[in-house]
Amino acid sequence: MGMPLLHALRLNARRLPHREALRFGEQAWRYPELLARAERAAAALAALGIAPGEKVPMLSYNHPDLLVAYFALTGIGAVPAPLNYRLADHDLRHGIAAAHARFVLLGSGFAERAGALADAAWQPIVFADFPHDAPAGAWRWEELLQSAAPAPPQGREGSTIMLHTSGTTGRPKGALRSRFGFEQRAIAQGFGIDDRTLAALPLCLSAGCVYTLLPLYLGASVTLLEHFDAGAAIEAIERERITSTMLLPAMLQAMVDQPRWRDADLSSLRVIQSGAGTLSGTLKRRLLERLGEGVLNIYAASTEVGPYANLDGADVSRHLEGNCVGRPFFGVDLKLLDDDGHEVAPGEVGEICCRSDSQYDGYFEDEELTQSTRRGDYLTVGDLGRIDADGLLHFVGRKRDIIKSGGINIYASEIEQVLQQHPAVAEVHCIGLPDERLTELICAVVVPLPGAAPAADELAAFAAARLAAYKKPRRVVFMPEVPKNLTGRVLKAQLVEQVLALPAAQPE
Repeated sequence: MGMPLLHALRLNARRLPHREALRFGEQAWRYPELLARAERAAAALAALGIAPGEKVPMLSYNHPDLLVAYFALTGIGAVPAPLNYRLADHDLRHGIAAAHARFVLLGSGFAERAGALADAAWQPIVFADFPHDAPAGAWRWEELLQSAAPAPPQGREGSTIMLHTSGTTGRPKGALRSRFGFEQRAIAQGFGIDDRTLAALPLCLSAGCVYTLLPLYLGASVTLLEHFDAGAAIEAIERERITSTMLLPAMLQAMVDQPRWRDADLSSLRVIQSGAGTLSGTLKRRLLERLGEGVLNIYAASTEVGPYANLDGADVSRHLEGNCVGRPFFGVDLKLLDDDGHEVAPGEVGEICCRSDSQYDGYFEDEELTQSTRRGDYLTVGDLGRIDADGLLHFVGRKRDIIKSGGINIYASEIEQVLQQHPAVAEVHCIGLPDERLTELICAVVVPLPGAAPAADELAAFAAARLAAYKKPRRVVFMPEVPKNLTGRVLKAQLVEQVLALPAAQPE
């Protein structure tokens, strides 16, 4: 199931000619207006010689023309390849080169970095609000559109986007996606044609891209923020009568900590979808107390596997602690397999392997890495889980996040979930440190709540009272913050390096 993105936009322009499709600040476009701009952009890009299958990196903060570019490039069969703007220049240069790019779309926030990224192998295309000192040889987006034919070449439409993985274990990898499961997401998560959706995630991220294109695919209305700001998000929900949104746990935490959260009119909210991290029991309670039951949904997905489980609003209140991610998505065949490829018994931990119509096509130019994610007809990225007696999936962690201590595999998430319940803890992340006797020593890295000063032995005793003795942290380290990527996921490899570099005086 599914149709090309530009074709979906055409259908929505016909059946919803007066509906607002996109709002950005004071600007707004109805569906016919958004379609006209996307088709003219497609014609302009085709006139530049951009061919079907060609990868076009895009580097920009959220902007309406970045969305237009998604529709335009896929409309001529080319492949948008958004890059995470938080990456260092050398990683961005690597991503552009790896895509064999001839053209790169640059947004206004990248004027100062354009020189550092410049390369004779490609030409920049800069959006309309790019400063006047654009790189030499740059094409200006608005001038291209003004000189273009009103319609693009026919018969080249597609939906393939090269989405880069989050990069928690090295350089991000280009994952080609042509199927996004928009229909399945709508069924499982409650998105609909009459929604007014707040898009606050970066469009360069998989979740930001998918959950902004989803409402436009369905025919709903989108309010796009250039950057996430907790206060601005709350104001937009109240002003625009937002009914649905996708927000990461860190975003939700920032919003509930905002003074405006207590008295803003949020009654229009029907669906808050969250994922890409664990919501603490405290955060879930605060959201339920303010919004009522049924609004918050929690899901599990990856760029490669696609969405595979969803905990709907009715079940969230029954699973406040831990990381229950719900039932398998509509149309997803999910199994938990052991290292030998056998399905594990109910209640046991296994590798989450899925088969569905919304998975990636493979890593760009890396068949060996692509095959490493395949288990026959199923896909996996090494996520681990267990299924309870009610058929609900509980996310346990990742294969690479297992601490091997004393010959026993210990799931870091199990210790984290316990310590997270301590009243002085804001965040806790468990890592394994090299140890001659144990192979890996369990270390808990704790970010205390503001004003709190827990002692290391106090937290170790708290864990020991609730866990088996061999799971007790042997070292507790306090930090004001931990390294994270743009989605808020902790970069544990960097965290290990930081802890190993600490002076020996750190509490143990």
